[in-house]
Amino acid sequence: MEMPIEVMPERTGHITLKSDCGEAALPRCEQATVPGVISQRACALYGARWMLAAVKDVIHLVHGPVGCAYNAGTVRRKSYSIATTCLEERDIIFGGREKLRRTITEAVHLHPEAEGVLVYVTCAAGLIGEDVEAICREASSTLGRPVAPVLCPGFCGVGQGDGHDAAAEALLEHFIDRGEPGPVLENSVNILGEFDVQGDLKEIEKLLAHLGLNIVCAVSGRATVENMSRARRAALNIVHCRRTGQAMADVMEKRYGIPQMKVSFFGLEETARALKAVGRFFHRDGVERWVQDRVVAARRQAAPYLHRLAGKRVAVFFGASRMGSMAKAFRELGMELIMAGSQFGCREDYREAGRCLDEGTLLLDDANERELTEFLRRRRPHLLVGGTREKFLAHKLGVPFLVFPQETSPYAGFNGFVNLAREVAVLLDAPVWRLVRPGWESGPEQPVLPENVKVAVASRDGMYVDEHFGRAEKFLVFTLAGRKVKKIEVRAVKGGAVNCRDGAARGFPGEKLDLLEDCRAVVCLAAGHCARERAAEKGLLIMETSDAVPAALDDCIRMINGEGRTDGSTN
Repeated sequence: MEMPIEVMPERTGHITLKSDCGEAALPRCEQATVPGVISQRACALYGARWMLAAVKDVIHLVHGPVGCAYNAGTVRRKSYSIATTCLEERDIIFGGREKLRRTITEAVHLHPEAEGVLVYVTCAAGLIGEDVEAICREASSTLGRPVAPVLCPGFCGVGQGDGHDAAAEALLEHFIDRGEPGPVLENSVNILGEFDVQGDLKEIEKLLAHLGLNIVCAVSGRATVENMSRARRAALNIVHCRRTGQAMADVMEKRYGIPQMKVSFFGLEETARALKAVGRFFHRDGVERWVQDRVVAARRQAAPYLHRLAGKRVAVFFGASRMGSMAKAFRELGMELIMAGSQFGCREDYREAGRCLDEGTLLLDDANERELTEFLRRRRPHLLVGGTREKFLAHKLGVPFLVFPQETSPYAGFNGFVNLAREVAVLLDAPVWRLVRPGWESGPEQPVLPENVKVAVASRDGMYVDEHFGRAEKFLVFTLAGRKVKKIEVRAVKGGAVNCRDGAARGFPGEKLDLLEDCRAVVCLAAGHCARERAAEKGLLIMETSDAVPAALDDCIRMINGEGRTDGSTN
């Protein structure tokens, strides 16, 4: 199978196609981003904030520069109160220990109702070797409440997933483990890795309540110091997000003997499977019939939207563990999944996602902007689903975009599936897309180019079109069959670059054009009037652009096919 996008040598293996080869078809993951590449990842500090921001009754204190605190203040479009030591140059040189002590004491004095303090260690504090753990132990003893260090400097891992691990360790060691042992609470569960995005937790809670179950602690959508201290007495840990909940579940099973269950409440099939599994664990009767009735009712409610979504192509690129469950949800909507990608997924995340993908579907780890742009141009999905960072890229290319985690209504449970169907259908039907979407969905079939069409590209590095026709010292000549590149050759210009205004070099356009006489078109940054005239005489098209080479070749093919401008230029 042909790879639908070009891959940098350093990124080989991070982009794969689903096949029957098992483990060999999974992308390389959990590795540092290639230096110089603009990744979609965030740092470990933000990963810790993503997991802990919703803990309500503690002080969140960022031990680092004010910029780190500012960036950590907004999580999932919601602003949270943040305290900070505001480390400055003097503190970096002489140390910030005393400043941290004073800040913890002052913050507790200003907020005496706080039941604890979370101290986030940033790059600055980590690099100078601050013993934050000792200071927190001292402050905890003095203030009579847990003061927990969250060891999440940006260099501690490869992405925000390592911040999730640091956050989980802080909650386990300083809040959950402080609880008093006691008998198992009857009909009780913890939900690990659930953040109550737009009411998701409320939908899940209603479903569990029908089974007669109570939620002791939801980490961290509804976590407090008090319910975290009781979490060790729950009868079952429900892991809703592997990346943020699995490590906690493993430790709690080992320390306290709490069994765990990995489920998902996204999509009808996954929600039904989750409720049946939980019902069996607690020996509930009648769950199968009730679940089947809810599935039928949800499908009936979603029916008006499903026929509008049938056959539409969708690509997903977001966090990690929900790739698989959301892939199944979109398939239940009748949509075709053409890409599943993650910023920081682990091997098990890709393995789970791969089980519900068709052969040939793209699996993509830690994508950069160039790869996403090329994918959107070449595969042209009807919808891209991802985080806010990809939203504006998709819109610029005329691709509808759905933010996930969502920003409107709950997507979890049976009601959430109906919400998802309605919002995707409304989004795709918005009139604006008829104005901005490139014409790849309607009209006659694009003509197929004959074999061995050659296109010359003026490029210094082979990545971008960055050379003026007259100043180009070489051309990359691509032999194309349709939209496939069969061959690439380099043709050097004798005598190097020449200025058109040089009277002694008036014949130079002809010499260059003779070099490219077997080409159908030339793609360059710009071309002078004399070069255009001579090219027109020889029947050679000149296209001006500053795009990346793959995108420029696509545009050139459309121009040759008569879709673009044929007056010798294009923007």
